[in-house]
Amino acid sequence: MMQQATRPLPLEGIRVVDLGQFIAVPFCTLWLAWLGAEIIVIESRRRMTSRTAPPFAEGREKEPDASGYFNQLYSSKKSVTVDMTTVEGRDIVRRIAGVCDVMVDNFSTGVLEKLGIGYEAIAAINPGIIMLSNGAFGRAGPMANSRGLHSAVNLFSGVADVTGYVDGHPRILGGVLPDPLSGTYSGFAIMAAIYHKQRTGQGQFIDVAMHEAMLSLIPEAVIDLTMNDVEPKRIGNRDRVNAPHGIFQCREEDSWLAISVTDEAGWAALCEVIGHAEWRGDARFATLEARRANIAELEMNIGQWSIGQNAHEAADLLQRAGVAAGPVLRLDELLDNDQLNARGGVVTIDHPVVGPRRQMALPWHMDSLGIEYRRAPLLGEHTREVLTGLVGISESEFARLDAAGVLS
Repeated sequence: MMQQATRPLPLEGIRVVDLGQFIAVPFCTLWLAWLGAEIIVIESRRRMTSRTAPPFAEGREKEPDASGYFNQLYSSKKSVTVDMTTVEGRDIVRRIAGVCDVMVDNFSTGVLEKLGIGYEAIAAINPGIIMLSNGAFGRAGPMANSRGLHSAVNLFSGVADVTGYVDGHPRILGGVLPDPLSGTYSGFAIMAAIYHKQRTGQGQFIDVAMHEAMLSLIPEAVIDLTMNDVEPKRIGNRDRVNAPHGIFQCREEDSWLAISVTDEAGWAALCEVIGHAEWRGDARFATLEARRANIAELEMNIGQWSIGQNAHEAADLLQRAGVAAGPVLRLDELLDNDQLNARGGVVTIDHPVVGPRRQMALPWHMDSLGIEYRRAPLLGEHTREVLTGLVGISESEFARLDAAGVLS
């Protein structure tokens, strides 16, 4: 099924040529597509990075149209197959970019320039083009030619250095967190550039460094180090102000409960719910300062209660009492979460190969503008439509290019 918008789409009429791979750029253009932009993804059967990623629909392993990864991140986009290793293939990409508003990529630094489809080459034929390039360390500076995926980005950003347990070693926060984070920044930057172009007529080149996007997660640590020369200390799941604040193991295997007490009313409510009202008068825990000084003992005591609880039921009890709490959800639990479903955070999209599948939607709603969710394209599904319709290639020329392998 397709969830069509009943209100105007904010990016309707905006056309984007997408040369992205992996997660960051596809995530960026996914949100743009749901907001109404026409996203033209350039693919090739010779190198299907995105379509070879699992999970696959059962019984359809390795089928390019059955990748759950692809069908999630490429929802609402168009697929055009072009072999960019050929001269004619690169010319086709230039011609497509020539009639687009935006071009995005996350190749290694200098790759597009070597192919003759970098910003200067495209701007020469389309002066108003907005081009965004998303790289691990940006396209300028001493690390411009360095390559890195999510783990390297996490480490070089400094986030890993402040993440970990007390007296422990640095830890990488999240498997692919840098990608959707920098993808979100990229989407915001593109929309700002579109607004600028509508006012001035000017396009621009946007250089997004993934490690700088990650750096924005730790402003306090950066400020403390640069202004006060204070090295940040790893504190695990604790908070530097509030106590208790942490993750506590529950009854079922690998189930956890997050609790954060931000004021005395919350502390009193927590004590009542877990059956330890006497803690309110206990010198070890009676004040915020005392709780922070005795945090290890407090966490152990709360853990003795939580280990006998169901995470969802315990969270509900605490929330009803006014305590900030919630179960730590596994990925497979997100789609069934009552709050996310009630808010429209989960949508079902039907696909001709794998059938209906649920997936996460945009995390916001707009009062006067719409959102549209459509299925991911089949491999090369829109090649003829885009090349003969948008670019103006004749049917005979299309047939010749196809026979020559340029459209593979």
